[in-house]
Amino acid sequence: RPIPKGFKVKTGTVIREADGWYISLTIEDKTVPVEVAEIQPTKENSKGIDLGLLHYAVTSDGEFIEVPKFFRLSEHRLSKLQVRLAKKSKHSKPWKILKRKIAKLHQLIARQRLDWQFKLAYHLFSDVRVIFLEDLQVASLLRRCKVKLGGNGQFLPNGQSAKSGLNKSLQDAAFGQFVQVLEYVAWKLSKRIIKVDPKGTSQHCWECLSKVPKSLSERWHSCSNCGQELDRDYNSALLIQKIGLLSTQGEDITSVKTAVRVSQTEESRVRHVA
Repeated sequence: RPIPKGFKVKTGTVIREADGWYISLTIEDKTVPVEVAEIQPTKENSKGIDLGLLHYAVTSDGEFIEVPKFFRLSEHRLSKLQVRLAKKSKHSKPWKILKRKIAKLHQLIARQRLDWQFKLAYHLFSDVRVIFLEDLQVASLLRRCKVKLGGNGQFLPNGQSAKSGLNKSLQDAAFGQFVQVLEYVAWKLSKRIIKVDPKGTSQHCWECLSKVPKSLSERWHSCSNCGQELDRDYNSALLIQKIGLLSTQGEDITSVKTAVRVSQTEESRVRHVA
């Protein structure tokens, strides 16, 4: 397609994909302003989202979105192709044919995932103008477990085998890519994405901010302080929205930790007055 009038090509990147060559152009027109949506979040025009592996996303309005598992569904087919590839002479014609098949299957998985993520992003923004989500550090989630050594210098089990399976699921979910898609869709629709500190969002009650410790296997949130009973991911989504709203409404709150501190200060002030 033609380059729009007034725009200049800044960079060009040639990319080789499994099905051919592509060129990606970056164009710029300095007269076009970069618009950032200025929307004041409210409880009515926003939602919080908790991303995870049991459910891909849980929203503060009670929607549970299942994990699509595009890679996992094609994993058996991929492994069979890779076994056949290992038996071929390297750089032979049959080896190159199988190599191309594997590359095309990886490309199909990546395109299916990206298409689904765009559809999900538009769906999530269909009824709100602001989305709050955790500021996840995906690279740290994929980090290998630390090596454990015994007294005589031998290696001890460190949980890396289980972590490898978790890493595969995290890579299949592609949360980092999904956040980029959400940010692009927000810009396209003149809406907002606001990130919240993830620390404590799964271990505190959204209603009273009391700490409710839970292991990863515990899927139910039960608060003995205020009586809240709900799914742990749903609780996290509600808490993410609550912290996000407080942080944008003039409160000196940027995380669950500061919200708890402010809440405790207010409670002590009320008791002192009483």
